[in-house]
Amino acid sequence: MLHLGTGLSIMISKRNPSLIATFALLSSGYVLSSYKEVKSVVLHTLNRARFSVAVDSFLKTGQVPSLREGNLQEDIFSFPWLKDRPVVLGSRFKDAFQDPCAYLSIEPLFEKERYVVTYNPSKGKVYALLKDQAKSDDILKAAFHAHVLLHFIQSANNSRSSSWKEQEHDHSKLMPTTANLEARIAESCKTVSSAYGLFKSKVAEQGWRMSDSLLNPGRARLVFPGLLPG
Repeated sequence: MLHLGTGLSIMISKRNPSLIATFALLSSGYVLSSYKEVKSVVLHTLNRARFSVAVDSFLKTGQVPSLREGNLQEDIFSFPWLKDRPVVLGSRFKDAFQDPCAYLSIEPLFEKERYVVTYNPSKGKVYALLKDQAKSDDILKAAFHAHVLLHFIQSANNSRSSSWKEQEHDHSKLMPTTANLEARIAESCKTVSSAYGLFKSKVAEQGWRMSDSLLNPGRARLVFPGLLPG
């Protein structure tokens, strides 16, 4: 592909076109060839984007995409300043909860876990808070649980609206009531309890490698109920 670009540039230069037109044409060709080259690379690791693709496919079909399928479905042009992430992993308490009562109402559901997952309607995001004792697999499970909860909230909202495209780009419109939110969190706990082991098995079967470091969790940790360090 690069040799083709070089040959094209030589051919264009002989025709003596304007500098701006030549630069624009060659830049476009370079970006396109670079994009094709990146998309052709098959990576075995699950970063945030590929992890999201894998969980979404698993929840909808019961299967995890192959290495090639997962890489092809990854959105390469997901710039942080253009795309707001709907899942925050390793968040601070004050970001995840509007008030302490919201935490106390769901805390019993995560008594045996080393993390807590919730949804903040005012920010339109799912938050996974990690407890101080959380290890690598706890972080991966928290990320999986966060995507499960997001899936439940989106599915419930989708049943009330015909505009799926609007939901996909504006998570602030996902506004479940407090009672409904607690019910969905409880439902997500049951699903994760039965499905997380199967998800890991499917991931391994397809040749994927999971690592909590690739998910870039925040450093905040719950050291005891209701408080975070710093």
